[in-house]
Amino acid sequence: MSDPIDILVVDDEHVMRSLLTDVLEEKGYKVQSVQNGKEALDVMKDKHFQIIFMDVHMPIMNGIETLKAVKNFSPKSAIVMMDSYPDDQMLRPEAKYIVSCITKPFNINQITDIVDVILSKKRPAGK
Repeated sequence: MSDPIDILVVDDEHVMRSLLTDVLEEKGYKVQSVQNGKEALDVMKDKHFQIIFMDVHMPIMNGIETLKAVKNFSPKSAIVMMDSYPDDQMLRPEAKYIVSCITKPFNINQITDIVDVILSKKRPAGK
């Protein structure tokens, strides 16, 4: 059996962190959540996350600042940004580091579908 997938949720809204954590843990993933980019970088010093769900608009350190920092020391993490205007985010130069940008509010199935797509791309063919 393979190791559980580690997912980090970064969002300043407690309800959003809680919702994402519950949905992803129900699917069997190991989830940690933090409320801003600085906290995300702090936990990433000691742990690698295969997937990161990150809000764009947060206090202390926003999602774009955090994205740039994450890609410097954890380039293999798949990052999914969350924003009310995702098309705007995909026009940024940093978009090359983003796997997807989903619209808030979103359908829970979008979250699990994105994780499935990310994981299917990381598995060797035929597995």
